[in-house]
Amino acid sequence: MKFLSKNTGSAILAEGICYDRNGHNTRLRDMLLAEQCGFCAYTEKRVDGLDSVDVEHFDKTKKGDDDYFNYYAVLHGANLRKRGKEERHAGAAFFASLFFQDRDELNSRIRYVAGDGVYEETTAGDDEAAALIDFLGFNDSCLCEERIRHIKMLRDIFEDDAKYDEQKRRDWFTAHPEHLCFVTAVEEELGIDLSAMPW
Repeated sequence: MKFLSKNTGSAILAEGICYDRNGHNTRLRDMLLAEQCGFCAYTEKRVDGLDSVDVEHFDKTKKGDDDYFNYYAVLHGANLRKRGKEERHAGAAFFASLFFQDRDELNSRIRYVAGDGVYEETTAGDDEAAALIDFLGFNDSCLCEERIRHIKMLRDIFEDDAKYDEQKRRDWFTAHPEHLCFVTAVEEELGIDLSAMPW
């Protein structure tokens, strides 16, 4: 959820960079990843050099006639999971509103449920938010299980040793960036603000 918002001052927009149908999209992918602080926009998993990353077209109906606001850098597996849901969500309201591209609105409408390892709409009956959660696979079983295991591993490290106050936890992530995944879940589950991290 931290990496879905868009920046109207993006260098991608300023330079007019668009997706190349011939597959020359390394620069676009790298710029998107830099804006997303090196994280997959859909899973919040940290991307490393061995991961397969796609320039993802959020709304496939715009592919070929789209721009920065339809592009995300995502792990290949996350892209494949989303493709399996496109038909079910054809014409969904979130394609028009793009509410998730505004960080404040996204955070006011979708929340992570600590302890359960899932995301939910903050207001019962917000079908648009619920549909986005399903479409992007925030609660797909494999991803949830991985998120829960990751939080358990971090709890085992931090909670067994009282020396890890909030600043020491941030310092630990700085020293071990490979474990900085599922940022929203980490913040909620461990009560730590990672917004000032040197991603």
